[in-house]
Amino acid sequence: MAKGITDLDVWRAADALLLDGQRPTIERVRQHIGRGSPNTVSPHLDTWFSRLGARIADPQVFRGPAADTAPDPVQALAQQLWDTAQALARGQAESRALDAEALAGAAQAERDASLAALATERARSQALAGELDALRIAHAAEHASLTERLHALGRQVQAGTDALADARQRHAADLADAAQRVQQAERRASADMDRERQARLRAQTLVQDERAAAAQALADERARAQAQFVDQVQALGRMQARALALQERLDRVEAERLRVRLRERQAVQRRPR
Repeated sequence: MAKGITDLDVWRAADALLLDGQRPTIERVRQHIGRGSPNTVSPHLDTWFSRLGARIADPQVFRGPAADTAPDPVQALAQQLWDTAQALARGQAESRALDAEALAGAAQAERDASLAALATERARSQALAGELDALRIAHAAEHASLTERLHALGRQVQAGTDALADARQRHAADLADAAQRVQQAERRASADMDRERQARLRAQTLVQDERAAAAQALADERARAQAQFVDQVQALGRMQARALALQERLDRVEAERLRVRLRERQAVQRRPR
């Protein structure tokens, strides 16, 4: 406390302000006294306000023991001080009641808003959980379908490989048969040089044609098998890419569900007790 400022100084200044019909404030008290800092005046003024109710209840506190024999002007001033103090006390009581009611309303509104926000977050969390379950079911079905298609594709590739091997065996057998026919034709042509020469020429031409046809057929079969294999590999790549995209979407939904749960816990923690 600053030196020179006492409870009595502040109380006298507050009583004088109240008698003049003014509400005692820190600044008005300081101006009335002519010195003192707000930190010095404030606790004394708080004490004055805390004792004001008791002083109002006992008018003799203001009037003094000789109020009944005091002159009329003094009694009039005391009565004015008494009436002013009562009006100030009533005003403060009403103001405090209104402030308390406003604070209660604000607290209730904040609580209702928090409960509404929490209900919204819970509903959103439940909706996201339902969507996550649906995505999981769809992912499981898609994975099963993809697995079955991969197995089917593997069987198709194996069937194509087996067909290519069979074609090679048939072409080898055809070439062997053609060679055997050539040998037979050569043996038949040995009896007659002219016929044998002509037959050899025909046989060589036949062999060349058959070999060319067999080679072309083998090349065509290989090309078809390779093209089918490439198509199947590309289809497998597309299915794998789709599975990866579905997994990424599932991860994003899971992350969003975790964030919603975090916000729900934060909302519960912020909820007024």
